[in-house]
Amino acid sequence: MSSTLAYRIGAWSWIVCGAGHTVLDVAMRLSPKPDEERVDAALRAHVFELGGIQRTSYEVMQGISLAMGVAIVTVGVLLLFVGRLASSSDRTRPAILIGLVTSVVMLGLSVALLPSPPIVLLTVASVSFGIALLRGEPIAVPR
Repeated sequence: MSSTLAYRIGAWSWIVCGAGHTVLDVAMRLSPKPDEERVDAALRAHVFELGGIQRTSYEVMQGISLAMGVAIVTVGVLLLFVGRLASSSDRTRPAILIGLVTSVVMLGLSVALLPSPPIVLLTVASVSFGIALLRGEPIAVPR
Protein backbone atom coordinates (compact mmCIF):
# COMPACT_ATOMS: atom_id res chain seq x y z
CA MET A 1 0.00 0.00 0.00
CA SER A 2 1.39 3.40 -0.94
CA SER A 3 1.84 6.21 1.59
CA THR A 4 -0.70 8.27 -0.34
CA LEU A 5 -3.38 5.57 -0.23
CA ALA A 6 -2.75 4.86 3.45
CA TYR A 7 -2.94 8.57 4.27
CA ARG A 8 -6.19 8.98 2.34
CA ILE A 9 -7.73 5.96 4.09
CA GLY A 10 -6.79 7.51 7.45
CA ALA A 11 -8.34 10.87 6.57
CA TRP A 12 -11.51 9.30 5.14
CA SER A 13 -11.85 7.17 8.29
CA TRP A 14 -12.26 10.43 10.20
CA ILE A 15 -14.87 11.69 7.75
CA VAL A 16 -16.86 8.44 7.95
CA CYS A 17 -16.58 8.43 11.75
CA GLY A 18 -17.95 11.97 12.08
CA ALA A 19 -20.70 11.50 9.51
CA GLY A 20 -21.70 8.16 11.03
CA HIS A 21 -21.75 9.69 14.50
CA THR A 22 -24.06 12.47 13.37
CA VAL A 23 -26.42 10.21 11.41
CA LEU A 24 -26.66 7.67 14.25
CA ASP A 25 -27.18 10.42 16.83
CA VAL A 26 -30.09 11.88 14.86
CA ALA A 27 -31.55 8.40 14.17
CA MET A 28 -31.41 7.48 17.85
CA ARG A 29 -33.26 10.70 18.74
CA LEU A 30 -35.98 10.02 16.17
CA SER A 31 -36.81 6.59 17.59
CA PRO A 32 -35.60 6.32 21.18
CA LYS A 33 -35.93 3.16 23.22
CA PRO A 34 -37.99 3.29 26.45
CA ASP A 35 -34.87 3.51 28.66
CA GLU A 36 -33.50 6.32 26.50
CA GLU A 37 -36.81 8.21 26.75
CA ARG A 38 -36.55 8.16 30.55
CA VAL A 39 -32.99 9.47 30.46
CA ASP A 40 -33.99 12.14 27.93
CA ALA A 41 -36.90 13.22 30.15
CA ALA A 42 -34.56 13.60 33.13
CA LEU A 43 -32.12 15.62 31.02
CA ARG A 44 -34.95 17.84 29.75
CA ALA A 45 -36.14 18.43 33.32
CA HIS A 46 -32.76 19.79 34.41
CA VAL A 47 -32.60 23.45 33.41
CA PHE A 48 -29.62 25.64 34.18
CA GLU A 49 -28.32 29.04 33.24
CA LEU A 50 -24.85 29.70 31.97
CA GLY A 51 -23.75 33.09 30.70
CA GLY A 52 -27.30 34.41 30.83
CA ILE A 53 -28.68 31.66 28.60
CA GLN A 54 -31.04 28.98 29.92
CA ARG A 55 -30.63 25.49 28.52
CA THR A 56 -31.68 22.00 29.52
CA SER A 57 -29.06 19.32 29.99
CA TYR A 58 -30.66 17.56 27.01
CA GLU A 59 -30.05 20.58 24.76
CA VAL A 60 -26.44 20.87 25.90
CA MET A 61 -25.77 17.14 25.35
CA GLN A 62 -27.37 17.30 21.89
CA GLY A 63 -25.38 20.40 21.00
CA ILE A 64 -22.10 18.84 22.12
CA SER A 65 -22.85 15.61 20.27
CA LEU A 66 -23.80 17.27 16.98
CA ALA A 67 -20.87 19.68 17.21
CA MET A 68 -18.53 16.72 17.78
CA GLY A 69 -19.79 14.98 14.64
CA VAL A 70 -19.23 18.11 12.58
CA ALA A 71 -15.78 18.62 14.13
CA ILE A 72 -14.70 15.05 13.35
CA VAL A 73 -15.77 15.39 9.70
CA THR A 74 -13.89 18.69 9.57
CA VAL A 75 -10.72 17.06 10.90
CA GLY A 76 -10.90 14.47 8.12
CA VAL A 77 -11.37 17.16 5.48
CA LEU A 78 -8.50 19.18 6.94
CA LEU A 79 -6.27 16.09 6.93
CA LEU A 80 -6.99 15.67 3.22
CA PHE A 81 -6.18 19.34 2.68
CA VAL A 82 -2.93 19.11 4.70
CA GLY A 83 -2.01 16.02 2.69
CA ARG A 84 -2.50 17.98 -0.51
CA LEU A 85 -0.21 20.75 0.78
CA ALA A 86 2.47 18.26 1.84
CA SER A 87 3.68 17.58 -1.66
CA SER A 88 7.39 17.42 -0.81
CA SER A 89 9.02 14.85 1.44
CA ASP A 90 10.08 17.45 4.04
CA ARG A 91 6.40 18.28 4.59
CA THR A 92 5.10 14.73 4.36
CA ARG A 93 6.31 13.48 7.72
CA PRO A 94 4.69 16.31 9.78
CA ALA A 95 1.40 15.87 7.89
CA ILE A 96 1.35 12.14 8.60
CA LEU A 97 2.35 12.68 12.23
CA ILE A 98 -0.57 15.07 12.74
CA GLY A 99 -2.97 12.38 11.51
CA LEU A 100 -1.26 9.59 13.45
CA VAL A 101 -0.99 11.35 16.81
CA THR A 102 -4.52 12.74 16.65
CA SER A 103 -5.92 9.34 15.64
CA VAL A 104 -4.09 7.50 18.42
CA VAL A 105 -5.25 10.02 21.06
CA MET A 106 -8.86 9.78 19.85
CA LEU A 107 -8.56 5.99 19.71
CA GLY A 108 -7.46 5.91 23.34
CA LEU A 109 -10.42 8.05 24.37
CA SER A 110 -12.75 5.88 22.31
CA VAL A 111 -11.48 2.64 23.84
CA ALA A 112 -11.96 4.10 27.32
CA LEU A 113 -15.35 5.73 26.83
CA LEU A 114 -17.16 4.94 23.57
CA PRO A 115 -18.83 2.04 21.71
CA SER A 116 -17.24 0.05 18.90
CA PRO A 117 -17.87 2.12 15.72
CA PRO A 118 -15.41 4.92 16.56
CA ILE A 119 -12.96 2.37 17.98
CA VAL A 120 -12.92 0.49 14.67
CA LEU A 121 -12.70 3.61 12.49
CA LEU A 122 -10.01 5.26 14.60
CA THR A 123 -8.04 2.00 14.64
CA VAL A 124 -8.19 2.00 10.83
CA ALA A 125 -7.07 5.64 10.80
CA SER A 126 -4.21 5.00 13.25
CA VAL A 127 -2.94 1.95 11.36
CA SER A 128 -3.27 3.75 8.03
CA PHE A 129 -1.29 6.78 9.18
CA GLY A 130 1.25 4.43 10.77
CA ILE A 131 1.70 2.63 7.44
CA ALA A 132 2.08 5.95 5.64
CA LEU A 133 4.74 7.00 8.13
CA LEU A 134 6.64 3.71 7.88
CA ARG A 135 6.62 3.77 4.08
CA GLY A 136 8.46 7.08 4.20
CA GLU A 137 7.27 8.12 0.74
CA PRO A 138 5.96 11.57 -0.07
CA ILE A 139 2.18 11.68 -0.08
CA ALA A 140 0.32 13.16 -3.01
CA VAL A 141 -3.34 13.60 -2.17
CA PRO A 142 -5.11 14.53 -5.44
CA ARG A 143 -7.15 17.68 -5.75
